[in-house]
Amino acid sequence: MARSETSPAHDDDRQLLTILEGRPCPTCSDGELERGVYKDKRAVVCDSCETPRVQLWTPS
Repeated sequence: MARSETSPAHDDDRQLLTILEGRPCPTCSDGELERGVYKDKRAVVCDSCETPRVQLWTPS
C-alpha cells in the first residue's frame, strides 16, 4: 500500500488520541485520560485506575 493511502487513517488515529487526552475518566472519579500503551497497542488509558478507553490496532 502506498504511504499516501495509509496516512489519512494514521492522522485519524492521532486525532482521536488527542481529542480524548486530558478528559476526566468516566470509570473513576480521580483519573484523567492520557496516551499510553495497553496490551502492546497504542491506547488512551486512565492515569489513576489504568482502565483503557481506546485501543488502536494496525491491520495486518
